[in-house]
Amino acid sequence: MKLSHPIVLSTVLTAFLAWPASALTFPIGSLRPDSIGDLGPHSPASRSYNEYWTYQLWLNGGIQIQLNISRANFGSIKDPACGSDLALMGFRGRNYFVAREYPATNLVFDPAKARLSIHQQIYFEGEPPKSHRVHFSTVKNGISYLLDLSFSGMHPGAVWGDGLFRMDGDQAGLFFHVPKATVKGRLAVNGDTLAVEGFGWMDHTYLTQYATKLMDVGYRYVVTSGRVEGGYFIMKGKGIFGYGLREENGKLALLRPKDLKALNIAPWGGVAMPGGLEFSFDNETATRFVRKENRQKVSAFQELNWFEKKGAKFLLGGEIIGYRGVGVVNDSLPAVFSFTWVRH
Repeated sequence: MKLSHPIVLSTVLTAFLAWPASALTFPIGSLRPDSIGDLGPHSPASRSYNEYWTYQLWLNGGIQIQLNISRANFGSIKDPACGSDLALMGFRGRNYFVAREYPATNLVFDPAKARLSIHQQIYFEGEPPKSHRVHFSTVKNGISYLLDLSFSGMHPGAVWGDGLFRMDGDQAGLFFHVPKATVKGRLAVNGDTLAVEGFGWMDHTYLTQYATKLMDVGYRYVVTSGRVEGGYFIMKGKGIFGYGLREENGKLALLRPKDLKALNIAPWGGVAMPGGLEFSFDNETATRFVRKENRQKVSAFQELNWFEKKGAKFLLGGEIIGYRGVGVVNDSLPAVFSFTWVRH
């Protein structure tokens, strides 16, 4: 069965690193500066290879944004593609979500300009921390969207060793390119344009296998004011993988997870969702994240009809659902969260 309807790429394929601990090999080396080689697309290594660049943005007026630029291979399910999706929360009191998909050949990377584009109106350019800009503009279902932001004051990016997690021939990569930045620019829905400014973060991941087959839940949190802190942590059963960054004494420290406890479980959209997370790390420090406001729930299959949803869930091994909102770290630091759940 080959799906004819586009799938939201960067939600279907956004989680990784969830292998049994006995089979997992962690990145080689210590925390290091990222490079243009880390930033650009990596070589596809399988028929199920996927990759995405993810922005977390917190703007004036309580506007929250997650923007993904992605590419994916679907094996026999459908043709390879690239795409982008914009999750917009708190714009004039309303939430929006829009996704676009294009042929895989649309994705072009120019190392000299550090420019990655999938459409003439959807791209980023500039190598952090020297310069960076992200631009997303599209019209879908009669609604127009525009996001155009320039980054400044960027904290240099970092990667744990080679950035790669390995298991039985599969690989996953995680790279942090913008751990903290000031952003400024324009945001518009249907021509209603706002001048915006605030906080920006960008990470980059890839996986050689479908997330639906390799994980149960992924937790991303990002501190939006004060010190640099954030990361992406994934669970399969009782195992936890991924990593994060924290600013300590003016330098970035690696947050390698040792344990994760889910606190205050409460239902949200049919899922038993933790109201808080307590992380412990190998460097003997800890982080407590508390979820304060639920803002958006989005299924990867929301644009599919009933029959297509059934087919996609069968072929991919589950349905990916994204949960987003705001919270607080260690009772004092404001943060945004993006949780990714697999419903098998």
